Amino acid sequence: MARTKYTEFLCGYCNKNTKMEMVGDLQVGQEKMWLKCTRCHHMSQMDLKLRANDSKNGKLDAASATKYTPEQIFSVGQAIFHSEWDDVGKVTSKIKTSDGHMAIVVTFEKQGQRRLLENFKPELLDAVL
Repeated sequence: MARTKYTEFLCGYCNKNTKMEMVGDLQVGQEKMWLKCTRCHHMSQMDLKLRANDSKNGKLDAASATKYTPEQIFSVGQAIFHSEWDDVGKVTSKIKTSDGHMAIVVTFEKQGQRRLLENFKPELLDAVL
């Protein structure tokens, strides 16, 4: 009986980093692998070369990460440091909130996944009030 292998990967359907089951056998020279989300059972394909580069980078470094402020604009994949939480994370996606502001979804090492405002202009809020 074969052992099942699992890895953590961003599910495109759940839009979260979830536990993914590796489907099929890994063969020498293979560059891609199919993964099945254990939460929603959606299938995704993982590029093994990109995953190897991510694992070489290891943990995020607070010194090289961009300090978070709500006024800045961030890009997906960018490392940010939240000084109030003393935590570093990576931007996984960008969303538009119900009130029309832009937000980023960040996966932090300690805090987990959090939504933070971006490109926030406080002077617009004062004009409305």
